[in-house]
Amino acid sequence: MRRYVLEFVLDTHNASLETIRNSLVEFGDCLQISRINQETAGDSESFKIQIQTEEPTAIFDICSEFGRIKSVKINENGG
Repeated sequence: MRRYVLEFVLDTHNASLETIRNSLVEFGDCLQISRINQETAGDSESFKIQIQTEEPTAIFDICSEFGRIKSVKINENGG
């Protein structure tokens, strides 16, 4: 099965880093999530996410429930 390296930004409302991590961890390896500093009012936050996965559609489906996905990079890693 092919593996993909996904990198993207997730703009969220009321979602914590830990909640996002717990939702994604079973769908890939080398999961990295970092908070992006934003000077916006309210409960919105942005996270940069990188993960290696065989199921990119599942990753995007899960993340779309938390907010808006943008700045997507997808690299095929063979397999």
